[in-house]
Amino acid sequence: MQRLDALLSHVGLISCARRVFATGCAERHCLTLPDPHGERCFDVTLAPMRGPTGVTLNLTLCVIDGGFAGHCVSHRDVTESRRVEQALRESETQLRMLFELATVGMVLIDPLPRRLLRVNERLCRLLGYDADELLGMSFYELTHPEDRERDQTNYERAMASRDADYFTEKRYLRRDGQAVWVLANATFIRGEQSRPRLALAAIIDITDRRLAETQARDLAAVVECSTDFIGISALNGHGIYLNPAGQSLVGLESDLAVRAHRVQDYLFPDDLALFNETVLPDVMENGRWAGEFRFRHFRTGEPILIHWDVLRLDDPGTGRTRLATVARDIRRKKAAEQALLTADRRKDEFLAMLGHELRNPMAPIRNALDIVRTVGLGRDPRILWAVDVLDRQTAHMAHLLDDLLDVSRIVRGRLDLERRPVQITEVVRQAVDGVRALMRARRHRLLWTASLPNVLVEGDPVRLSQILLNLLVNAANYTPEGGEVRVETDLMTGGEATEVLIRVRDNGQGMAPERIEALFGLFSQGERPPDASSGGLGLGLAIARRLAELHGGRLDAFSAGPGQGTELRVYLPVLAQTFTAPVPTADANTPAQTVAGNTPRILVVDDNADVAEALAMLLELLGYTVETAASGLEALEIVERQCPRVALLDIGMPGMDGLELARRLRERVPEPERLWLVAVTGLGHEEARVRSLAAGFDEHLVKPLDRQTLLALLARLSQ
Repeated sequence: MQRLDALLSHVGLISCARRVFATGCAERHCLTLPDPHGERCFDVTLAPMRGPTGVTLNLTLCVIDGGFAGHCVSHRDVTESRRVEQALRESETQLRMLFELATVGMVLIDPLPRRLLRVNERLCRLLGYDADELLGMSFYELTHPEDRERDQTNYERAMASRDADYFTEKRYLRRDGQAVWVLANATFIRGEQSRPRLALAAIIDITDRRLAETQARDLAAVVECSTDFIGISALNGHGIYLNPAGQSLVGLESDLAVRAHRVQDYLFPDDLALFNETVLPDVMENGRWAGEFRFRHFRTGEPILIHWDVLRLDDPGTGRTRLATVARDIRRKKAAEQALLTADRRKDEFLAMLGHELRNPMAPIRNALDIVRTVGLGRDPRILWAVDVLDRQTAHMAHLLDDLLDVSRIVRGRLDLERRPVQITEVVRQAVDGVRALMRARRHRLLWTASLPNVLVEGDPVRLSQILLNLLVNAANYTPEGGEVRVETDLMTGGEATEVLIRVRDNGQGMAPERIEALFGLFSQGERPPDASSGGLGLGLAIARRLAELHGGRLDAFSAGPGQGTELRVYLPVLAQTFTAPVPTADANTPAQTVAGNTPRILVVDDNADVAEALAMLLELLGYTVETAASGLEALEIVERQCPRVALLDIGMPGMDGLELARRLRERVPEPERLWLVAVTGLGHEEARVRSLAAGFDEHLVKPLDRQTLLALLARLSQ
């Protein structure tokens, strides 16, 4: 009654009663009233009640015959039901927010056809579809074809079980055809007899994780199958992991043995100090150390030469630091390198010996040719032709040998120079003399201007002449018969340096400008004129450029195009200079003059009788007094009996070789003014020259001897 009295006295309800009285229509209201335990809610219905007899229903306020009889008031306490409804609304709101804002794909599913009923934005982005496109589709058709059968089996098994959820990893196909790996977890909402009525599923993209797992498996397979030593150890040095190849390399047989040893146990004892003082500090400070090191074999104790790469691994998640090591056995590599070095040394020795052996037979041939020319050729033109052919071909063979040996030294960086002040005009003159026979054979006109007689450069006179000789030979070979080759010298002053410029110009076939640099490649040969010989190895210009660079200069080439000739320019730094009037242009085809004065006595020593007798006969025809010896002992006896002024000694003689003979002769006659020692050998490399000078020789000449060089030397000693 107290609750009813409260309802009847409620202002809102009184207003409602008045409206019901006025309108005659029933009304329903929800009223909230205070309660000692909190507010309570009531569902109140007010309806008009009429009756002729004045019957009272629920509550009669007033009875009047034939008119308004009163109000009928009914009420129901709905506090608990309203609380349940509010909780349900809040739960639905939270579920909707969780569904829509979830960071994973969410979907409501009709379980039997697996059709999508509701999806969130995350799932749409994951699969590449719009929400309207996904609704109505089934997960069977979204699943990758290769995973459908297995996935359907798992799904049906989960539906049949009353207390099991659907949980699996599989692939979906996006709208663009790309496969994505997902983790799908569905919970079934069951009805009567545990039949699934709905399913709520969460779809998580695990593509990156699966890719990482695949990469990790692949990496693990690579590590396991690698032939390199790959291991991981704790910071205190205790082993954690070592792959099979690493265990085999150091003689361990199990993972247990790996964990039983520390890093220091793997190292060769003599290298422990290097590890503690260098390797480990570098790794801890810089994160890495790499270099050659030595492990030891646990069973045999033998050293194992390796290339060792040590890395520091810092795990930010745990804060732990580990050491990772990758080592490669380089014993075979080192042995191969040593074998290559040995083979290279033997190759050099072979080439040097080959050059020596090939030059030996050429020496008497060249001397015999000079003898024939000196004695006379007779009137038969065929003899003249034969002598010229022999002269050209032996000179060509000597040039080929020089180029082949020089390029080997250049490639290995073992070409040394004997530097001294050299007059540039003398260098040009020697080169012109050396190419005269070739120019004559090709019927070229060779002109040169000796305009800088007192300009000096610092360099090796033999190598400087070789530069110009190679340029002149190239011009002769690539200029048709009857052409013209010019050699010009000039001073170039610019900035702080002064250079001497030597030009070698021809009116030959030339070449396209874009092909100029190809001239200086090893074994590079251009297209020769039809009337040119096919000789040469294509090394001359490459050697000339390198020699110019070793002298602090450079070599360039220019051509206006095919048929426009070629110009080769050598630039060399000037050591000192005196400007004098230019010397008129001379015709280099004019034979060189020989000078004979107070001819010295000469001793020729060579175990090859043809070489010794041919050289002696040539010198005698030129007016010199000559004696020959076939061995070192015989040479010592001759020098003891009558001391010659010049001794031409072969180096490669059996028994007492030329070096030992020179040392003994220099002990007996230490003054070069009394005895001038000249090494005559087929060995032209720098090491041979150094050994000759160290043994006491004053000059080192290479077989076959150039007549003009030999005569110039003897003429200098005759003065």
